[in-house]
Formats: sequence, C-alpha cells, structure tokens
Amino acid sequence: MEKSFTFRFYNIGRDDPGKPAMVDVLRQAAGEPDKLKREQKLAQDVTIRLEELQDDGADAVIGEFVRCQDTNLPSELDGATRKPLTAKKLGHSVVFRLNHKKGVIGIQHDPRIVSLGRILEYLHAYHAAAFYTVEPRLDPKAWQKFKKGSVRKLALRIASPDTMADLGGTDNAASTGIRSLAEAYDAPTIGIELSMGHRKGFLSNAIFDFADKLTNSLGPTARLDKLTAITVINEETEVLDLIEERQMLKDTLAIDDRDPVKNYQVKTAYLAAQMKRIVG
Repeated sequence: MEKSFTFRFYNIGRDDPGKPAMVDVLRQAAGEPDKLKREQKLAQDVTIRLEELQDDGADAVIGEFVRCQDTNLPSELDGATRKPLTAKKLGHSVVFRLNHKKGVIGIQHDPRIVSLGRILEYLHAYHAAAFYTVEPRLDPKAWQKFKKGSVRKLALRIASPDTMADLGGTDNAASTGIRSLAEAYDAPTIGIELSMGHRKGFLSNAIFDFADKLTNSLGPTARLDKLTAITVINEETEVLDLIEERQMLKDTLAIDDRDPVKNYQVKTAYLAAQMKRIVG
C-alpha cells in the first residue's frame, strides 16, 4: 500500500536556559518501561503517549507518538458478518525527529492524530517547567519574495487565540485585542484581514515585522492556521500563501496495511534521511 505523507520542520527553543531541554523530557518519558503509564489525557477523548524513542546519532533522537482511541470504535467485518471490535483501543501514530544540537524538530504533519501543540502539552504534563518556543522553518526564498513587494492585504487566522502570547512592541495591541475577542465571545478561532480595500497605496512596512512575529511562537496552544498576502512585485500582483511556504516535505511511502512496526521503520528512515539532508 502506498500513502502520501507530509513532514514539517520547526525551530525549537527555550526562553530560559534553566528550563529542561526537550530531549531530556522525552528521555524522561521514554524511561518509563510501562507504556500505559506514559499515557497523558490532554482533553476529552485526547490521550497520547510516547511510543518509541531512539538515538539517531550523537545529535538527534527519533521516535513516535500515538493517539489512543478508546471511544467511538468502529466495528469488525468477518465476511458477511459485522461484529464489535475486539481491541480495547486503537493507536494512531505520527513520527518525529529532533536534532537537539541545532534545535530543529521534523514531524509527520497530521494534526487530526497528534499535532505539535499536543506534543508540547504532553511534555509539559511530564515536567511543569517544559515550555518551548516554536517557529516554523520558512522557505527563505519565499519570505524574501514577500519582503521585496508592497503589501496590499494580509489575512491571518489563529486557532486557540485565548492563549496567544504578547507579540511585543506596537504589535502588543494586536495580540491583546485578539485575546480579548476570544475571551469575550468564546471564539476558538479568530480571523483578521488588514487591507487597503478600494483605496490606492499599500500597508505600512510595519506589516513585515508583524508577519514575522506571527510565525514565531504564539503561546502554549495558539496556532497560526492561515497567513496570506496580496503583494505587488515589479508592478505584478501576486497572492502568497506564507503558511504553505514553510519548509516541508511531501512524498508517497510504501507502508503496510497492518504492521505498525514496519510502518514506523519506513517513515522514520525517510524522515531521518531527508532531515539530515536539509538541516542535519
């Protein structure tokens, strides 16, 4: 069986060197031999655990997170007979690789299973001081193209905006306003559009710094779901999807219908080889 996979890359950092390194908290979780005891319930119907963790050379670890499904289970088909599923739980997984020397994580992108935000919550559940900054690794050529143009419109959408961190400087007004709207109306997602409308001209150059900050860590669970721009470059109007310009890989891998161990090996072998080529 062949299936398409997407892998995305993020810079991982700490705002305080006294806080535990991500690799140390991962190793703490992996040190529990009983995988049932590794499970953390993060929300209703959201329980995940660190399933695998191995060293990948001196500077990296590679592993797998599993989302444990024990509700709304499907039935089994035995020929013409449908019957209740015999398994107590189902396991849905994503793989990851962390280069802890360079501070870069590559992760199989499938937020319906386990998102990077959920992984950060999981690590915090293991160690109360485990907070990390996360920045998508953007395609530098695309970002340079954006900054060379004159921006007519910038549209953004933020999930979990009530946890959005302060952006700093004059952009604090934006982050404070977004949080206030989320809290006032219990909005799980907020979209904002800054535009010249039918007027001539362009947004101020401050928009570039604002866009930069949006691609940095927005908070413990806040997530930038959309960032698009309409910009004029050499008198030509272009629509740029800056989220899609982040550094990522898309490929089709040959996986097994039933063997999770084989699939783990296939996905991690691919991720490790490609990540070493891109970032080390």
